[in-house]
Amino acid sequence: MTNATTPVQRALDRAHGTGRPVAVLLVDAGDVGRIDRAYAHAAGDGALAELELRLGAAAPPGARIARLARERFVLVTESVGEQADALELAQALATAARAPLGVEDVRVRLDATVGLALAPEARASAAALLRDAEGAARQARVAGGAPWRLADPAEHGRALRQLRLEDELATALVDDQLALYFQPIASLRRGTLVGVEALVRWQHPARGLIGPAQFLPVAEESGLIAEIGEWMLNAICGQIGRWSTTHPERVLPPVALNVSGRELREETFASRFASTLLAAHIPPETIALELSDPGVLDERADAEEALAALRRLGVRIVLDRFGGARSSLAHLAQLPIDGLKLDASLLGPYPPPAGGETPIADAVVELAHTLGLSITVPGIETEQQLAAVRALHADAAQGHLIARPAPAGSLADLLDVGLDLVPRSRDRASGGGASGEDADELLPLSAVATALGVSASTARRLADQGVLPGTRTEGGHRRFRRSDVQRLARERQRTPSLRPWELPARPLPASARLLEHDGPAFAERAGRALYEPARPGWFLSPQGIARSRAWLEALAGALAAGASQDALAATSAYGDAAALGGASVAEIVRFFGQFGAVAAHELVRAHGTTDEGRALQRVMTAATEAFLQRL
Repeated sequence: MTNATTPVQRALDRAHGTGRPVAVLLVDAGDVGRIDRAYAHAAGDGALAELELRLGAAAPPGARIARLARERFVLVTESVGEQADALELAQALATAARAPLGVEDVRVRLDATVGLALAPEARASAAALLRDAEGAARQARVAGGAPWRLADPAEHGRALRQLRLEDELATALVDDQLALYFQPIASLRRGTLVGVEALVRWQHPARGLIGPAQFLPVAEESGLIAEIGEWMLNAICGQIGRWSTTHPERVLPPVALNVSGRELREETFASRFASTLLAAHIPPETIALELSDPGVLDERADAEEALAALRRLGVRIVLDRFGGARSSLAHLAQLPIDGLKLDASLLGPYPPPAGGETPIADAVVELAHTLGLSITVPGIETEQQLAAVRALHADAAQGHLIARPAPAGSLADLLDVGLDLVPRSRDRASGGGASGEDADELLPLSAVATALGVSASTARRLADQGVLPGTRTEGGHRRFRRSDVQRLARERQRTPSLRPWELPARPLPASARLLEHDGPAFAERAGRALYEPARPGWFLSPQGIARSRAWLEALAGALAAGASQDALAATSAYGDAAALGGASVAEIVRFFGQFGAVAAHELVRAHGTTDEGRALQRVMTAATEAFLQRL
């Protein structure tokens, strides 16, 4: 940076007092590494040398060019009369940088971008101009479209504010400045509380209460969202425990927790989530996970398997904002889910136009109900919206009209009073009209087969066996109540055979050799990751280390023989020994997750066996789930 600032500073010094503008243009050549990988490092250097000559030819007289890094160049000029001239120069440099370059026997193009910063009054510092030009080039790359961008002076202020907010948010997690709020979810049929959504607020020491829209996007970008999610889960478990103590006579409603795409991308998310619930003695059925980014499940098949494992434990899975950009009808049939929250874009304006018609939303609700999924509509703020949602035959609603988010104490009062959250409609109160519950629509055999995902003959056999009660019309056709079909669909989806683990059925010789040689070191690394240096736990105790050697010997032997079930049994027995030795469930699950990740990484790094690395991690994950299920 020092070499690059010198010509900029000299230009600023010369322009001082003359009023002449100074333009700083940073040219980022992009991924030159692909040339290095295809040919050699020298080929990439040759392409950059040719690029530097081109930039010099495109530059105005008197301009100076310096290298900021291997693939970045800085051009400084005092020869721009107006901003339009500087923009023209940025376009010319981008055109020159993106023209084909000769490398070996082929022509290659660089994905170059140009950032432009101006000092019209020659009062900016050299470092600030370079920073703004570099930021503009980076924004041009991220935004796409034009290969150049003019720096926005306000962008630096926004970046500084975001960095400051990130730092304050990290402090908030440590200093316990976050607070849980809860918003009720009400049944549209019974008018009673059927759930609550947990929401986070930030009690800032200087700015007061801050809503999630102001800090969660920063948390997503900085990676703090996973820490906030973990904090929320622990806080929810604590609050459920307090509610159970203060209201032992009540069945508490499920608490919904939003999970971000970043959290779902973590391979240990499901095991950590389950271990937290079990360690806090929280029944899994009291928690609902709301997926705000189901598109992540398309990117990672194992994320879907993790959710299925949580669902088998009893956790409810709900697709949030269904109908938004990253959700599709395929998710309804493929994912292990219990319900949907509809996106506002799917519902259209309130009240709906054309005499109340919402054909897309109607079709989604009909399909979801046929599949046995519940429908919740959030964001209800007016009576007109509530009426429109009732017309959809949705199951539940949420919004300010029903109840605003409130601290836990207020919700406890609400549970104690037992308020009728949603007023019954005039038709239902007077006995006229038909509600979704009163009507309980009768479905034909073909619709039942579709809902259950079976053939018509299988659906008929279920009816003949009495598993699915039904009636017959005057013409002799079978009809089945929607509620009975929904109940059976939920039961079938919750059976443990829904998504069984596909364990490797072949020997894993490289894995066995690695564990025989380096297994104790991996176990020690996994144990060190769990504890503070001054407070080692069971896995680093003499008893734990001795027991781990026997486990590793059995695990290596099972993997060498291709006996995955024996590997699972040995790992579960090791977990039982750790529990008897005083290790908590959370410690055991995290140890298994850390050990599997370390061993798989080293297996791929040392032997290049990606398939065996994945297979070994699958065995460890399945063993963790088997241990949890035994508990």
